[in-house]
Amino acid sequence: MTNNNDTRSARPTFLVVDDDPMVRKLVSRGLADLDPEEVLEVEDGLAAQQVLLEKNVDVVVTDVLMPNMDGRELMKWAQEHRPEPLWIVLSGLETFDAAVDALHLGAFDYLAKPPEVQRVRVAVRNALDQIELVRERKRLYEQIERSNAQLAEKVSQLVKLCRMLEEQAEIIQADLNRAEIIQHALLPQQPPDIDGWCVETLYRSGSSVGGDFYDVVLPDNHHVGLVIADSAGHGVAAAMLSVLFKLRLKFLDNDGNVLMPNRVLKSLNRRLHETMSAPGTFITAAYVLLNRRTGDVRIASAGHPPCIWTSPAGESRLLERTGPALGLVADARYEEISVHLDIGDRLLMFTDGVLEGGPKSPTHDDLANALLSTTDRSDLLGKLYQAATQDIGGDRDDITMILIERGEGVSRFDDTPQPGERQQVQPSTAPVRLLEGVESKHAFLSIAGTATWIRSQAFFDAANKLLERCGNLTIDLGACEYLDSTFLGTLNEIVMSRPDVVHLQRLPRKIRALFEELSMDGVLSHTNFVNDPLPQEMEPLQRAEVDVARQGARMLSAHETLSSLSEENRELFLDVVESLRSDLDQSGKG
Repeated sequence: MTNNNDTRSARPTFLVVDDDPMVRKLVSRGLADLDPEEVLEVEDGLAAQQVLLEKNVDVVVTDVLMPNMDGRELMKWAQEHRPEPLWIVLSGLETFDAAVDALHLGAFDYLAKPPEVQRVRVAVRNALDQIELVRERKRLYEQIERSNAQLAEKVSQLVKLCRMLEEQAEIIQADLNRAEIIQHALLPQQPPDIDGWCVETLYRSGSSVGGDFYDVVLPDNHHVGLVIADSAGHGVAAAMLSVLFKLRLKFLDNDGNVLMPNRVLKSLNRRLHETMSAPGTFITAAYVLLNRRTGDVRIASAGHPPCIWTSPAGESRLLERTGPALGLVADARYEEISVHLDIGDRLLMFTDGVLEGGPKSPTHDDLANALLSTTDRSDLLGKLYQAATQDIGGDRDDITMILIERGEGVSRFDDTPQPGERQQVQPSTAPVRLLEGVESKHAFLSIAGTATWIRSQAFFDAANKLLERCGNLTIDLGACEYLDSTFLGTLNEIVMSRPDVVHLQRLPRKIRALFEELSMDGVLSHTNFVNDPLPQEMEPLQRAEVDVARQGARMLSAHETLSSLSEENRELFLDVVESLRSDLDQSGKG
């Protein structure tokens, strides 16, 4: 039977794949409350293949490990033969690595075993919502292609879709915030008590969750272990790799003896290589084993940035990697470097976000000089972090540093950003936030996030009302990530209609580049050099029902404004302007 979206029932069909009949019954009971067309149950991947060939299935809930054919093999087969369903994987802690692999293959969600009925319902309901969004988008695209005469209906449907996507983005952000709390719980909570030694750490993820990891442990009474790791990529996938790294990390052998750094990395590499099958997946790491009594140090490094050793006498040395990144080569070998730390000697470990944050990020020499010249250890890592993140306006990499010094003092772990450290620019997926306020008869509007055509008319109306009320208007763009062409044209109209009383301030580098690219020189000339403080009370612009005709006219006016600024703009927006004019003409005739 051939799958065809047009023949699907309005009620969903679910497939539960698990070799445990009790789990199948538990999941099926939860799915039955979602009013499905059918809930199908099979015990392995081979049986599931036959069902998928014969039935139109919307969501598959599958165990990752089963006899005959497991969940991962079934997903790989379905990618080629039946790509339509969304997948939710079930896994216990002992098969967590398989769940990670399934998520890399495109699984929509993951549930721990044994699954809770309520969580099953929530996960599948979210999957159905995602399916409906995809189908709705496809229907909208098909409708737009069939007829440009139905402008009113198109705009109304797009507004609803954008609002649903904004709500979905807010849900995702809430999930990421919870994930951030969980990930921080995996980090060491407080420094161990090490007589004669001080340890300072600093951890900052580039977004809500990150791929960096570190730990400081006392494997026995004589040693200190320091480990630092950086997973390939960013965001959730990298964070999951860092969790997997922690689960596979062992400091002692089966007899309770301390493992040397080369054996720790070799064992980790073998375990991770068996687990991580997705291409481009790897982890860099360094492990330092310190004899706290003698000061002797053994270091092994898997593709990680070099450690830096310094002494009070002004000496410094880069301790380079001793083998490849983890997860790339099954039988990789790791050598060791030995150093000795005397009183006052320092050893710095760090991830590559310190060196690669931006054009003004420190070099290896800068780090070594800072270690040699800074006597106040308590503020050293904070200053290095400020140097690494200087003038970075957008996304940055995760940053982690560990500093150990031989000498008496207080150790400190710093995993919490200080006020002003968090990035002010939101990710480009963040919904726009428009605020207004008045201070001493001076009006303010601020734009945060991604501003698109859907709020352009509301912003235009608010600007005009504030000008009538106050006579002066400042538009703040400090937290703006992106403006689409309609919003750019609207801003140009607002500023140039009252250039004597409308000004912009705090333009991010990305936004300034957009202005320059579209020849918005007049707007740039009305940018404040001294920023006005925003009112303490800024209120969100109220959402209003979209007037389709006014919104269409706003889009046309904004693009006509941009077209008039240069010959390049005229050619760039010619088709857009003509299409909008045609749509408005057809809508008026209708």
